Amino acid sequence: MSKKRVLIVDDEKNIVSSLTGILSDEGYEVSTTSDGVEALEIIQKYPPDLVLLDIWLPGMDGIEVLKTVKTYHPEIEVLIMSGHGTIDTAVKATKLGAQDFIEKPFSLDRIIQSIESALQAKHFAHPEDSKPSLALKELPICFELMVEVKKAIKSYSKNMKPVLLLGETGTGKETVSQAIHRQSRKGDRPFIKLNCSFRQKQAIQSQLFKRKDKRLKAEKNPSSLGQKVVYLSNIESLNKGLQEKLAEALENSNGGLPDSNFEFLPVRLFISSSKDLSDLAAKGQFHQGLLEVFKETTLFIPPLRNHAASIPAIVKDYLEDTRISQNISVPEIGEEALTALCGYNWPGNIKELRSVLERLILTCANQQKINAQDLPPEIWKPQNLIDIKNIDDAGSLQEAELIWEKHFILHHLKRNNWDIEKTCKSLKTEKKQFQEKLLHHSIDVKEIGNIPSQPRYPQRTLKRSVVLCGSSLHSGIKTGLILQPMPPGSGIIFGDIASGKTIPAKLENVQSTDYSTCLKKGMVSVGTIEHIMATLHMYRVTNLLIKIGDEAPVMDGSAKDFCELMEDGEFEDQDDYYEEIVIDKNYSFGNKENGEPYISIEPSDNFSVSYHMEYPEPIGIQDYTYEFKGDESFKKEIAPARTFGFMEEVAQLTKMGYASGGKLDNFILLGDKKVLNTELRFEDEFARHKILDILGDFYLLGKPIRGKIKAYKSGHTQNVGLLKHIRENLMEKIEVH
Repeated sequence: MSKKRVLIVDDEKNIVSSLTGILSDEGYEVSTTSDGVEALEIIQKYPPDLVLLDIWLPGMDGIEVLKTVKTYHPEIEVLIMSGHGTIDTAVKATKLGAQDFIEKPFSLDRIIQSIESALQAKHFAHPEDSKPSLALKELPICFELMVEVKKAIKSYSKNMKPVLLLGETGTGKETVSQAIHRQSRKGDRPFIKLNCSFRQKQAIQSQLFKRKDKRLKAEKNPSSLGQKVVYLSNIESLNKGLQEKLAEALENSNGGLPDSNFEFLPVRLFISSSKDLSDLAAKGQFHQGLLEVFKETTLFIPPLRNHAASIPAIVKDYLEDTRISQNISVPEIGEEALTALCGYNWPGNIKELRSVLERLILTCANQQKINAQDLPPEIWKPQNLIDIKNIDDAGSLQEAELIWEKHFILHHLKRNNWDIEKTCKSLKTEKKQFQEKLLHHSIDVKEIGNIPSQPRYPQRTLKRSVVLCGSSLHSGIKTGLILQPMPPGSGIIFGDIASGKTIPAKLENVQSTDYSTCLKKGMVSVGTIEHIMATLHMYRVTNLLIKIGDEAPVMDGSAKDFCELMEDGEFEDQDDYYEEIVIDKNYSFGNKENGEPYISIEPSDNFSVSYHMEYPEPIGIQDYTYEFKGDESFKKEIAPARTFGFMEEVAQLTKMGYASGGKLDNFILLGDKKVLNTELRFEDEFARHKILDILGDFYLLGKPIRGKIKAYKSGHTQNVGLLKHIRENLMEKIEVH
């Protein structure tokens, strides 16, 4: 396999020398230049796989070089280096197509990791043009410890037969498939992943079959057989006709279809499912012939709970690997926390464990040790331990066994959120038999579990990272946002782009509510978050990392640009779920009787906000009620409403150090009883904007809320005051991320 080519563009000789040496040792072919124009000439003649590009260069700066490279050679990955990094530069570089932004001074390990990540990203972005590295043959430790799985991987890698992988969601079926592929004789072929639940029939068919070209012989046709390996997840969702067609192709050793103008493209096929395919086939819901093809090449991946003894090794290995690969400080795992992890049932298996560990690394970044209290509440709850209070009342061994069995059942029901089917699955028990046990022990699940009637919704993040540039309203500096997807259970997290430190969007981190909502934790602070938080709230995005400076960009004073930004990143529903916070009684903050700002919330079957305001002209008296009916209603009714201020208020704010970034195009300026700088988007735009602020502040509870909000001249101070009151009374219902 040919070496990957890296071009270093930097005028600091020491850095160039160090990078050249280490990259050459790592097996890369390295060329260098200190000039931006010369870099473009090199790229034109000898296109590299990746460019390490400094910002400050003689002649043409790095941003201009980046722009030119991405215009004419979009396939080339670019990593930006700078000793004078700012949020504006980082955002601009990312938006222009840079894969990463690395601040000087940097560690060589950091550079190597970034290069490997960028080249891997290139492979997945251009699977037909690049090949996976054979160096990536290491098997994750969780599968190293599963003897049978390890043996199967070794065995299946010796041939090119199609493989069926079965196992619960999150057990690592895709990872095992990739391990088999990488260790096979054709491990350099592209590995194409397709999810049958989300991909249309045509998209999947185009990756599996190609119309025969009668003008060319198959062996001379570059698009013919043997060019790629295909992995089909959720195979049970594949179109029935395509299942049959696939079975026919796999039954024929030459990959052709009898009496057909189509040929089978993949050199190898992996399919996976978390369902019982035999049962589905017996019911006529899955093609029996396709199942027969995999009769001798079916691999079952056991759930994590079946090899809980391996959890300590998995956890410690993951933490250490993260520390080394990302060159960051990672806290060690405390014994009590490790015991809790080992005792948890892990319904989401290894995928859930990794998600929990990812979140812990972020949330405990400033700690030396991860304690049991840092774990998600479903994993560490002292009350979850089996406490057999009546064991002393047992008069015989049989009675003791019955008491223990009842508490065992209750314990696992509680772990599985009082879901009978989920509990049966975790205990490997038939539903009928389990229900008989419940009847025998007089266990009423609905009564004991106090099962909520509200539905569960899938957690949500973005499919890819997106960026947005702008200026801050209060500080006036250039700023921006980088939105990055996060695993389930992470919550909304703000990250300082310079230091890398994070601050969760939690109510307890609210520092001030003067003119905007500001968060602070340790040395990290971020202000004016209400508009981006409102957008996350209404789009039901539950897991996201927001890299930012000291303040969110104001844009045009509304949330309209944030809506477009998130839609550009596309939404992705995740494997875990959340339930809304349901208001069970009336709560209020403020004193409406005295004409003071006031806000309240009461029980309701849906979510709505009514706002009443009384201001001097040209605002006057305004009322507006917003009822949540999905993200489109928010995008049309509330998101376009802009920040506003009176001339005299703006002057006073500027004197106090606020509104330094206020311009005529990013807020509504009022004075002399009229709007001075723009046309209103709505007659009641001012009331709608106040609702926008409420929507943002209320997402500091960590989850969407169900209730009817009524507000009278309220602002951020009143909003946060009410939230604290709600939280005090609904602690058990609010799962804080």
